Amino acid sequence: MSRELSFLLRHGAKNAGLPIRPDGYDNVDVLLRHRSLRGLDFATLESIVSRDQKSRYNLFNEGGTVENCSWWIRANQGYSIADIILDLKRITSATEIPMNSQIPMAVHGTSMVAWRMISDRGLSRMSRNHIHLAQSFVGDVIRMRSSSKVLIFIDVARALDADIQFYLSSNGVVLTPGNDSGYLEHRFFSRVERVQNNGKPIPGWKG
Repeated sequence: MSRELSFLLRHGAKNAGLPIRPDGYDNVDVLLRHRSLRGLDFATLESIVSRDQKSRYNLFNEGGTVENCSWWIRANQGYSIADIILDLKRITSATEIPMNSQIPMAVHGTSMVAWRMISDRGLSRMSRNHIHLAQSFVGDVIRMRSSSKVLIFIDVARALDADIQFYLSSNGVVLTPGNDSGYLEHRFFSRVERVQNNGKPIPGWKG
């Protein structure tokens, strides 16, 4: 149910006939009536939002009485829907990224299969509006999908000098549209390493 919710909010709202505001918010009453979310009630939706470890969603009450209030929900990032304007903070210096061990960090986690393509062409935003980068550790662990076996560390300062735009989402994800073709090129990779190899860089990709 959470996966279907994420898909609708980020990618499928318009094709599904759901009205979506320019800021990415969908009306909860309308959303819960969609056939692909049949069986999802408001209490379960609240639970999905509050228990999501990556804070992917924002749910809020736009006001009104208890009997006549208006609830809205959106994904905090990850859209492929064009013309969505999120309240992103523009990053103008690498030092604006929250630091781990005094080192500004932006890192992309991926699979070994995807890395073979990335190593050839660079990071692509694909159908999304942005490439997603993590910016902090939780303890000693980067918050990544469990399928991520390769970590690509980005030299944000160098990319900014090349006029690549970066943003910080409300839930702490670093976002970039990449270059005009939607790519973050190899020259902005500072280091690439395997997750389960004691942090050793992949041969040829040590910064």
